[in-house]
Order: sequence, then C-alpha cells, then structure tokens
Amino acid sequence: MPLHRRMTLANAPVVTLTLVLLNCIVYLFLQSGDDRVLRRARDYYIQSQLGRTEFPAYESWLRDHPGSPDGAQRLKAMQMARPDLKIAVIQSDHAFIAALHDDRVVVPADPGYAEWHTKRAEFERIYDSTFTSRHALRFSHVEPGRMFWAMFMHGGLEHLLGNMLFLLMLGLLVEGALGPWWYLGLYLAGGLGASFATVAWHWGDQGLALGASGAIAALMGAYCVIWGLRRIRVFYWFFVVFDYVRVPALVLLPFWLGWQLLNLWLNSGANIGFDAHAGGMVFGAGSAWLLRRCGRVRDAFVEEDEREEQRECHARAYTQALEHIGKLKIAAARHLLERIDADEPGQLHVVIALYRCARYGGTPAQVDAAAARVLSFPATTPPEIRELKAILDDYLKACAGVPRIAPGVLLRLVRLLWRTGAAADAQALLHAIGRADPSLPALPAAWFAFSLHAPEASPQRRERLEYLARHFAQSEFAPKARFLLQQG
Repeated sequence: MPLHRRMTLANAPVVTLTLVLLNCIVYLFLQSGDDRVLRRARDYYIQSQLGRTEFPAYESWLRDHPGSPDGAQRLKAMQMARPDLKIAVIQSDHAFIAALHDDRVVVPADPGYAEWHTKRAEFERIYDSTFTSRHALRFSHVEPGRMFWAMFMHGGLEHLLGNMLFLLMLGLLVEGALGPWWYLGLYLAGGLGASFATVAWHWGDQGLALGASGAIAALMGAYCVIWGLRRIRVFYWFFVVFDYVRVPALVLLPFWLGWQLLNLWLNSGANIGFDAHAGGMVFGAGSAWLLRRCGRVRDAFVEEDEREEQRECHARAYTQALEHIGKLKIAAARHLLERIDADEPGQLHVVIALYRCARYGGTPAQVDAAAARVLSFPATTPPEIRELKAILDDYLKACAGVPRIAPGVLLRLVRLLWRTGAAADAQALLHAIGRADPSLPALPAAWFAFSLHAPEASPQRRERLEYLARHFAQSEFAPKARFLLQQG
C-alpha cells in the first residue's frame, strides 16, 4: 500500500473523488433495490415449491460431480441450511444452473418437466430483474455496456469500501502524475481491459463479475511504471509482521502481479477477480509506459516526494550544523551547510549560517564574501529584512565600520532600509559606504534619493541635502540640493 503523499486542498484528486462518488451512488441507489427483488424471487421460489424438485436434484448433482473444490460444503449446506440459503447455494453454482438450462438435470421426459420449466422461467425472470443481473459483466460474452457498468458496481459494502480505499490512495498519486483527463482515460480503459481479461479467462463458463478492482489494478500497474526506480514509502504486512519501508516503486509490480497470478492458480474458486486484477495491472503498466514515452507524465509532481525527502534530510542537517557552530566545530558545520546550499541554493537561513561559519572561523576575505552573499539576498518580508539588518550590524563591527564588499550590494540595502522605515539605519550605512569609498560615483545619487524620501520641509530632508551639498559639491546633485534648500 503506497502511503507517501498526503491529500490537501492543493492536490485534491477531483476525478478520483468523482469516481468514488459515482461508485457509491451506483451501489447505494441503483443496486439498493436488488435485495427487495431477490426477496420477491425467493418468496416465489418457496411458494411455487421449486425446491421439491431442485433441492434433491442438486444434492444428487453434487454427489455425481465430486470434483468441485467446495462441493462438500455445498452438500452440507443443502442438508442442513434454511430454504433461503439453499436457494442462494444453488444460484451460486453456475455449472449446475447451466446444466438446468440444458435440461441435463430435469429432463423433458420427466412427468413434471413442463410445470417445473414454467416455474423456473418465472423465478429466473424475477431473479434476473435486479440491477446487478442486468448490468454486471457476463462470462463468455463481449458486451461493452456491461463491461463499462461492471466497473462501477460492487457485491457488498465491504467490497465497496475496500476498493474505494485503494482508489483514493492510488488515484491521488496517479491523477496528480497524469493530470485529470489522461488519468480518467487510463482508469476507464484499464477497467475495460480488465473486463476483457475476465471474459477471456472464463470463456465457456457461466457467471457474473463486477467491481472497480480491475480499473484500480490498472492504476497500480501505472503507478509502478510512472514512479519507476524512485523510492517510495509503503506499508506492508506479512501475517503478524507489519511496518513501513522505502523501496523503488517498480519493485512492487512483480509482487502485486505475482500475487494475483499465484491466487489465480491456487484459489480459482474464491470468487475473487484475480484474472481482472492481473489483466488490469498489465494494461495499466503498458499504458503508463506509453504515456511516459509520449511526455504525458508530470515529472514535477512525481519528483515532489524526493524533494520532500530531501527537505527533511536538509532540515536535520541544518539543525546538526547549528549544533556544530554552537560547539565551534566550524569545519563540520560548513561541510553540512555547503551540501545543503548546493542542493537548494538561495535559502536565507543557510547563507546566514555560512556567514556565521566565516565569522567564527574564516579569513577576512571569507567574511566579506559570506556577508556579501547574505546582504545580496532579495529580501521582501519584514522578518527577512531584520535578518539582513542584524548581519549588516555584525559585519560592520567585524570590519570596524568600513565595509569591504561591493558598494552596489550596500546601496541596494540602503534603498531597502529606507523604504521599510529604517531611515536611521539607511543613513548610517550611507556614511559607512562613504568612509569605505568617498569617491564612489553612485554615492551622491543615493544621498539625493535618500534626501527626497524624507517629508518636504522636514529637518531630516534639510539635514541630508546640506550634507550632500557640502560633501559632494562637485557632483551633479549638489546644485539640485542647494536649489531645494533655497526653496525652503
């Protein structure tokens, strides 16, 4: 059972949920009247006294055909069960019913044949008027309508719930990987493919088949091929042993398919569609291979599990790196952080931790490079800006107030600070840039823009314009500053 993706509003499988709803509607509403019809058929059977002829005839049939795998249990039921259960036992033996139809049990030469035949025909008319009988897949018949309906019908509530559980788990994954329309096509075609496998396997037999498990098996085969050798988390059990394990998805295919084929061989009388499961699985695997070759698989969705696993691994490594920094094991911390940074570059908390490594155990050049990388981060939120401001303050202390990194990085940070209301910090940084490179061509423009950011006629604007006019008197912005000062 693959259990490696949680369902959220963002990845809700709309088609899968619709299929689940359709299956529930068919069972709870369209098939819900079957019990009433079967009770009417049972009552007619008892009232017409068909059992006087068929009960002893069936017991004789069972004794004359001892090869049936459950013949002993059927014979015991016919000897001890209530009449309604005996009717169910007879109707579930398709070989016996076929013999009845062929007049090999009650033969035309029998004195009561005509009366029996009329009553049996009326009973079957009532019995076969159920929704299930009219729409379920029939062995030895190629009927597309019944093949379609059968994949939305179920033989009981437990059958329905079990199938819908697997449909939800697999549908979440396969629909996300293929998109809604290709997924729907795969599901319906897989169900039809499973139906053809059932008809082929049971050709010449009598009986009915129904259930969504053939289409779901197609999803299982498709899932294995789509995820391929990617490791996925699965839940397994073996008698009383159960656990979670990570294995390549493709490894599940021979286990799933082999289990169906083994049961098809050993448990052919279990009334479970192992043939449909195997056929659907092979069809789904082949279809998924073609869809992948045609580029219809959404690799971004499929790879999300690996990215999530990588994020979890990086989170553990980051916590360990912080512990190393706290113990001044700088080389070990840097090794972990650089590995995270190589896999997922551009994470602020990681580049800040790398700055701490350089600060506590690096050369001045390494400190400058690490600080430049942090201060170049495209911060947009107040918490990120505060993080950058804290690193800036620490870096200015490290370089005695004279920064050694590229002025463009610092000027961008100046604009970020004043636009977020940290005017005093922006002004302090402008002074620091001036101390590092008083002739920087971009510095007068930065001071002029910073001055205009202050309200008109405010002391702050006047102070900044005077500083610009005095310290950058030869720049093109000095006359502009003096003009604005004259205007008040």
